[in-house]
Amino acid sequence: MASITTATKKITELIYQPTRYKVIQGGMSAGKTYAILEILIGYAESYPDSLVTIVGMTYRHLDRGAMRDFKKIMQEQGRWDGAAWNGSKMIYQFVNGSQIEFLALDKMTSRGLRRDVLYVNEANGITYETFKQLADRTRDFSIIDYNPSAKFWAHTELVEKKKDETSFIVLTYKDNEALSAQEVKNIEENRPKEGEEPSNYWIVYGLGQIGSLEGNIYSGWEEASEDIIEKGQLVRYGLDFGFANDQTALVAVYKEEDGKTGLIEKYYEKGLLPSQYVEMLRANNIDPETLIVADSARPEIIAEIKAAGFRIIPCEKGAGSIKRGIDRVQEQQIIYAGSNLKREFYSYQWKKRADGESTGEPQDGNDHILDAIRYAIDDLYRPRFDF
Repeated sequence: MASITTATKKITELIYQPTRYKVIQGGMSAGKTYAILEILIGYAESYPDSLVTIVGMTYRHLDRGAMRDFKKIMQEQGRWDGAAWNGSKMIYQFVNGSQIEFLALDKMTSRGLRRDVLYVNEANGITYETFKQLADRTRDFSIIDYNPSAKFWAHTELVEKKKDETSFIVLTYKDNEALSAQEVKNIEENRPKEGEEPSNYWIVYGLGQIGSLEGNIYSGWEEASEDIIEKGQLVRYGLDFGFANDQTALVAVYKEEDGKTGLIEKYYEKGLLPSQYVEMLRANNIDPETLIVADSARPEIIAEIKAAGFRIIPCEKGAGSIKRGIDRVQEQQIIYAGSNLKREFYSYQWKKRADGESTGEPQDGNDHILDAIRYAIDDLYRPRFDF
């Protein structure tokens, strides 16, 4: 149970410190959200008529994360009362008059009623001004958590400027004893081998430390929810073939109203047989009218997909095509969604010579979905001339 994990113990100690802001930095599967929710449930049950507000960027973000975990905790511990849950308002009413409410920032203004406790989940997805408006209307204390993909306002405005009012801890997957052996193994597969430099992905999601994209091929990408990205126009799919040793990767490419390019991971698995590609596309609701730009190495699979009614073409390869495609991706202002896409983004670096200088060629291995992105964007922005 999450209640006995080191994460819960450390966060409990943090909560009881006499500070206004509780800042929880952590890597993948550190148990941050689950542990915080257990503590907030205890707070609501201990303080009658209190109000706890849990904030996420979007409804989908809450529904798949904090709200789902809240219901799971309550049900597992036999404390859930379906009649106490108002699904339309996303509020749970305790018998002592306390409430826990879930608020999605894309559906509300950050101003509103005062509350006793504020919890902002994945706080690096909102602005400091939004957080400040919420925190200024909070009586007792505010909690934020995040994966430290880059330094942001939690560090500059709270940990550094308001150090006397701020408690701060760093958690990693090792603080979550509830993880299975397989989950630990999956995380540690990203650990650098002897003599290798750690990737940004391992630094952030394995060690829970602030990442740096210095030396990475791509930078400046912003994580976003799928529903935000899907407000744009779907313009391409990218498909990279794999089988036993490499993942098959499929990505959807959107053009957003503000000019940004949106990317959504649609599929990322090993072991897909050539005969299973059409089934995979249909299972993922791939639009047959939107062009798929695929790895040109498997013309027989492309032909089979085309025969099934999908628009698909091979990518262009040849001398300089990889660098050209990378350049075109680098020109885009990108927002993205997808855990494997995120991992490859943070791990994708140039090969280096013995003297540490870049060779100008990308490293192999963490590039399956990034290759799919490159195929699609290279085709989308390839100059075409009508004669």
